[in-house]
Parts: sequence; structure tokens; C-alpha cells
Amino acid sequence: TGPDVVKTVLGEEVSFDELGGAMTHGTKSGVAHFVAQNEYECMDYIKTLLSYIPQNNTEEPSIVSNDDDPNRLDHNLISMIPEDSLKPYDMKEIIHSIVDNHNFFEVHELFAQNIIVGFARMNGKND
Repeated sequence: TGPDVVKTVLGEEVSFDELGGAMTHGTKSGVAHFVAQNEYECMDYIKTLLSYIPQNNTEEPSIVSNDDDPNRLDHNLISMIPEDSLKPYDMKEIIHSIVDNHNFFEVHELFAQNIIVGFARMNGKND
């Protein structure tokens, strides 16, 4: 179904991108897990995603060495979560605070803003 059919049936003018472009599938339908600005950014997403996934179902995810001390303390965590349990706070900020090198690779970043899904490592592991 293209823009012409939508205009004929509903009387609304829409573009091909609005009907089924990357941003539409990344933000509204949830079909696209990632939306890249260009092929280079897309390749970066793919490389990052593959760095978290084992090559097959019999392998364990790889352990990545890093300089992040697994015993480090983040004294800012106490102020990130409010005492009032009804007060909102930024879960992404908390996730970034506790994972290795503050790196969190989010999946469906543009879709369902009330849910956070992604990959991260703790002590070099992502299992």
C-alpha cells in the first residue's frame, strides 16, 4: 500500500518514509531494532552487536578485558535513585554507571521508551 492508496482511501497525504521508512519502523512499529543515519553507522552497529554474541550456540560469549575495576564504587548511585519511590529517575543513567566502561548497547532505543533492552558487560562478561 503506497501513499496514493492512503490518499484515495483515507484522504490523507503521507510519504513513503512515513508509511514504512526506517524511522517509522524504529519508532512506531518496532520492526527495526536499530536505525542508522548511513551505511557506516549501520556497520558500526553490526560490529558492536556481533561483539556481544557468540559465534554459535555451543560457545560462550567472549570475555573482553578492560581497565574498569569490577570493585569500583560509584558514590553517585545514591543520589540517582530518589528516596520517594513514586519519583521518576533515569534507569539508563544507572545502567551506564554500573556496567564496564559505562558502555551500554541499547536495542530498540527509539521504540517503547518505557522499556530498556540492550547489551553490556560486567567484569568483561555479558552473560
